[in-house]
Amino acid sequence: MNFLHLIVWFKRLAWLLIFYFILRVLFVLFNMHSFQTNTFGEIFESFLVGLPFDLSAIFISNSLLTVCSLLPFRFVDTAFYQKFLKYLYWIPNITFFWLNIADLEYYKFIGRRTIFEIFGIVRDIGQQAFNLMGAYWYLFLILTILSYIFMKGTPVTARINMVRVYAENDIIFKNKYVKLIVWILAIGTSVLIFRGGLQEKPLRINQAFSQHDVNLGNLALNSTFTFLTTIDAKGTQKVNFFAENQQQLLKRISRDKAMHIDSGIVKNRKPQNVVVIILESFAKEYMGYKNPYKGYTPFLDSLAKRGVFYENCFANGRESIIAMPAITSSIPQLIDEPFITTSYQSNNFYGLGSILKSKGYSTSFFHAARNGSMGFEGFSQQAGFGRYYGLDQYPETLKERDFDHNWGIFDEPYLQYFAKELSKENKPFVSCVFTLSSHHPYTIPAQYKSRFPKGKANVHESIGYADFALKRFFETASKEAWFNNTLFIITADHTQINTEPQYANILGAYRVPLILFHGDEQVSENLRKVSNPYKVCQHTDILPSILDFLNINQNSVLPFGESVFANTNGIALQYNSGTYRMITQEDNQGLFYLERGVEDRLKFFNDVKKEEVLIKNQDLYIKKLKAYIQFYRNGLIENDWIIRNTVK
Repeated sequence: MNFLHLIVWFKRLAWLLIFYFILRVLFVLFNMHSFQTNTFGEIFESFLVGLPFDLSAIFISNSLLTVCSLLPFRFVDTAFYQKFLKYLYWIPNITFFWLNIADLEYYKFIGRRTIFEIFGIVRDIGQQAFNLMGAYWYLFLILTILSYIFMKGTPVTARINMVRVYAENDIIFKNKYVKLIVWILAIGTSVLIFRGGLQEKPLRINQAFSQHDVNLGNLALNSTFTFLTTIDAKGTQKVNFFAENQQQLLKRISRDKAMHIDSGIVKNRKPQNVVVIILESFAKEYMGYKNPYKGYTPFLDSLAKRGVFYENCFANGRESIIAMPAITSSIPQLIDEPFITTSYQSNNFYGLGSILKSKGYSTSFFHAARNGSMGFEGFSQQAGFGRYYGLDQYPETLKERDFDHNWGIFDEPYLQYFAKELSKENKPFVSCVFTLSSHHPYTIPAQYKSRFPKGKANVHESIGYADFALKRFFETASKEAWFNNTLFIITADHTQINTEPQYANILGAYRVPLILFHGDEQVSENLRKVSNPYKVCQHTDILPSILDFLNINQNSVLPFGESVFANTNGIALQYNSGTYRMITQEDNQGLFYLERGVEDRLKFFNDVKKEEVLIKNQDLYIKKLKAYIQFYRNGLIENDWIIRNTVK
């Protein structure tokens, strides 16, 4: 090693910093819809906040380069070794360029930077590799251009004979002890930079959210940092806000488990069937009902008017894999990894299928995608659904005609198949169906091209098709004998891109429809009379709401949800990049939410603006959120979410 090696090493890391700046600019340009309400000053501040994260990512991802570049040995001067260092510089960094470039589009789907848990869905990504390459060809073009510029501009040590001449005349670096000290100092400095300073705890993801805006926080981050710092995540850690056991924490949560639906709501007294329809990427924003524009869902709008439409329903997350356990088992995601892919997925819990199966219900789950996709098949069995219908179970004679050549079966034929299969079920039955046509790449059958409005975003046309498929399903189902004895729950797994200004905020990114509709119009009317359509609710409330409607004891349901029929303000729990969020309302005031992040203190914000607000029962809400966090995390580790609860 000599002084020239030290300079080249420094220049190479500085060269990388320019590319991380470019990648952040691209992140803004590709996600302009997420920053509609942000000023230039706020975006500029995010760039400054992001500098330590860029430095940390660069020094972490180039730690091996640092060690190898400054070794205090003569072979470092050889041509072969210098060539080796160039490839050691190029390969890892271009790989991480790709990760950041992929997030230019992936962020629109999940609302956060990629973390190591992406490997939980690597099978699905592999199956869609060629389709993704075709749909996002421009990302590969960006990668190619950036990689070319990066490689051409890589600082080098010039010709190797110059290095040797310099080394021979480098008096200071001739001393092997000086070389060793410089090597140790360089490594020590690298460690200091990639941990973010001398503070007790190293730089963490949630420190990027100092501006209290999820989009600005993710702008400050980079995907290299979020990926690398979650590789060795030790899973969830226990917290001890209260010196209380799980049973005592339940009292702080104070979930209402009473029965709220009088048996007189259903006049015919026949056993009631339950159908849960989970629509892919169906944001509330896309509806016309209760919005000041036409929207893309004429049928869903009409269904919302005829049933009970909850205006303040929120998804517990931004991914399908998070929605599945939340809807079917009242399990939100309050840690970095979705429950389905954690090592805790075998914990004890009672799902919708388990509870109703014990009451004599026939149970089934339908998903139009390949079997095993997103881990849904295995989890549906854990949730107690006796039969799973995936792509493998779809009639072979119809597969070629109805396959979308991406994920699975188009919504219209699949929902028709679903309706026919329900007619074969023993009564009463509970069944869930998960649609997929409104998933990227938003493919619709050729015969429906140009039939639905193109809208402002690529997803909008497929939303129109999915709405049409839903209409056809209800037309078919309404002719069946079981229809008038069936409660339908229609919701969406998560939102997608926001194009309307009133939804371009933190809460808008989670607003999904929730509609309760009964085949007997009189029952729907009765439900409207006992419902508060403005109540805050969430995916985890669906299971207890079904049991409430069926007049079944809710003791076996996890306490992360509550019946929408309960006479309470309601809450919605969310977790994103180290920040916990609880949305609720107080009396007749508008919505507000509180967050607990890196500062270990809670703040209250109003619905749309970022201004802090004063809440009358502030301490109560703070303690409630902390109780939820402690009950969830500690119960997850100890497998004691269920406390003396049995299905009764």
